[in-house]
Amino acid sequence: MRRAALSCVLCVLAGAVPLRAHPEIEAALTRLNARLAAAPADAEAYLERGELYLRHEDWMSAEANFLVAAELAPGHQRLARARGALALARHDPTAARTFLDAALARAPADHEALALRARAAVAAGDLAAAKRDYAAVIDALPAPPPELVLAHLALLPPDAALARLEQLIDRIGPALVLQLRALELEETTGRIDAALVRLDRLARASERPEHWLRRRGDLLARQRRPEEARRAYAAALAAARALPDWLRDSPDTRRLISELQLAASPST
Repeated sequence: MRRAALSCVLCVLAGAVPLRAHPEIEAALTRLNARLAAAPADAEAYLERGELYLRHEDWMSAEANFLVAAELAPGHQRLARARGALALARHDPTAARTFLDAALARAPADHEALALRARAAVAAGDLAAAKRDYAAVIDALPAPPPELVLAHLALLPPDAALARLEQLIDRIGPALVLQLRALELEETTGRIDAALVRLDRLARASERPEHWLRRRGDLLARQRRPEEARRAYAAALAAARALPDWLRDSPDTRRLISELQLAASPST
């Protein structure tokens, strides 16, 4: 980088707004500033500082740091991914995909870049590419985070989403958010008996079965099966009344008991 150009970018950096939301963020920024004062050509430090600003939505400061890092070490392994993440955060999916394509050309197994590229493809309206990237990263990770799974499922038709979700629950375990999505998909696709079986299983495994039993009653009520719904509400009411005093007497549980009494009433 020419000295004058570097000076211009450093002026932007000098005017960056300090991150004051959390003491640990301030501490990290202080360490990076000291590191750069001692070694102004430390591309990794500029990249780390840009990532710090990116996480806290100071786009201008993040970009300025990434530009310096790009001049000092254009082939840095993490730089293209970071710039892609910034472009995506700034609602520029076209630029994001360009950067992320470069990141993955350099490191095809970069799962974070692949997930970011999937998000960029969704933002660009290229759903076929997004499905491919989400599928690739989910299949590559031994325990993909539930939010990644849910983002992929959102792109699939309900039947395909449910089949994919069942496969993933078998592989990575029954995370609560995945179970809830499975229940939604089972109801959407008319698999009511499967949803009831799932709810029964969740109730048996839970320390607070009354909530799952209430969901069972709600599902049956939506399906216009009032007698079965009333029995489910009665079971939920019995479970709530069986709680220890300190739980049963909490405001939330008292309200739940009142609602279940009404729902379980034969006249409802």
